[in-house]
Amino acid sequence: MEIIVEIILILVLSRAFGEWCERKGQPAVIGELLVGIILGPAVLGWISPDTFGLKTLADLGIFFIVFAAGLEFSMAHIKKFSVRAFPISFMGNNLAFFSGIYMALLLGYSVQTGIFIGAGFSLTALAVTLRVLGDMRKDRTDFGQLVVTSAVYDDLFSMFILAIVFSLAVSESAEITPAVMATILIKIAIFLCIIFAIDRALRWKNEYPTNYIKHYIRKFHSREAEFTVVLLAGLLLAMLGEAMGISYIIGAFYSGVLIGERVIGERVYRKIHTSMSAITFGFFAPIFFVYTGTHFVPLSEMTPWMWGLACIFIVVAFVGKAGGAYIGARLANVGRKSAWATGIALNSRGIMEVVIATVGYEMGLINRTVFSLLVITSIATTIMTPFLLTRYLKKHGEEVDDLSA
Repeated sequence: MEIIVEIILILVLSRAFGEWCERKGQPAVIGELLVGIILGPAVLGWISPDTFGLKTLADLGIFFIVFAAGLEFSMAHIKKFSVRAFPISFMGNNLAFFSGIYMALLLGYSVQTGIFIGAGFSLTALAVTLRVLGDMRKDRTDFGQLVVTSAVYDDLFSMFILAIVFSLAVSESAEITPAVMATILIKIAIFLCIIFAIDRALRWKNEYPTNYIKHYIRKFHSREAEFTVVLLAGLLLAMLGEAMGISYIIGAFYSGVLIGERVIGERVYRKIHTSMSAITFGFFAPIFFVYTGTHFVPLSEMTPWMWGLACIFIVVAFVGKAGGAYIGARLANVGRKSAWATGIALNSRGIMEVVIATVGYEMGLINRTVFSLLVITSIATTIMTPFLLTRYLKKHGEEVDDLSA
């Protein structure tokens, strides 16, 4: 019964705190993390991360969150801005990634930990960016479409980097040698080739296999059978990623990318999207984020040095991402003000940095201190980005819409 009582407590408080955050213009995930920090050993100590069953539910939460993120991925409306978005995403990811590594080495961390921190710094929370652009009615402008396209490429670059990081974690070699890196890159290449081959197979003969799937998936009579079939496909590719030593997270993401509206049809896709969103963000995600918060360093251990480190993490993450995106935008002939707005918009880390921080901590890639610093960075950038972008767009909105300004 203990786990049932804890789940009730988690769901009630996470919904209350999440609702409060959303009313304040912030993502619900911040409230859910705060609930975990308050209920966990950091403050009250009412919930332990070692509670039987809680970790299993949190692991399922990771799968559902990443799988749902993959389902959201679409290339349908972004072709127009790909030429400009690619250098923005490439520079933003790489400058943030290598800034994180360099910062970690200066602070005395290992190269492996540095790579993991850099991967966390390179992420972009597409959901947060979309919400801010929507609230400002910029989501359908050229600027909004450029930012969204860049964020989509960010997700792809970040997943590639994370595949390297997770492969390093399960590698038998403790050292990062050229041979180890070559082996990891070959594994990733093989996995991506498999994904590409499946995608091409679905398009064979004017998408005959896709039409076949659409035809027969509509014939199911049992309730939620479509959901089960799609979920099984996601689990199988997640298992493939794990079996290849890349991580089930990467497999889950790309399985979501493959299973889109084109494959299963608009009606089934909308039905599954609704069900997936409900089960993910109504149940598994709150449990995962509260569970994540219970790992936070006790506040009594948060020394002035740790708070100073948190400030360094936030500054390096923000400057690396914004600076890299700005440079990429200027290289893509985007105007100065539009380039700065793009850099700010891509700076939110949101859900995914918390997800990979939790996985890295459980895999032994990072200690609890680094884990807590990454969570603080995620929360800080997620709060800062809407605040800064809203004010910047209010001041320079018309000039930003003209990408040459």
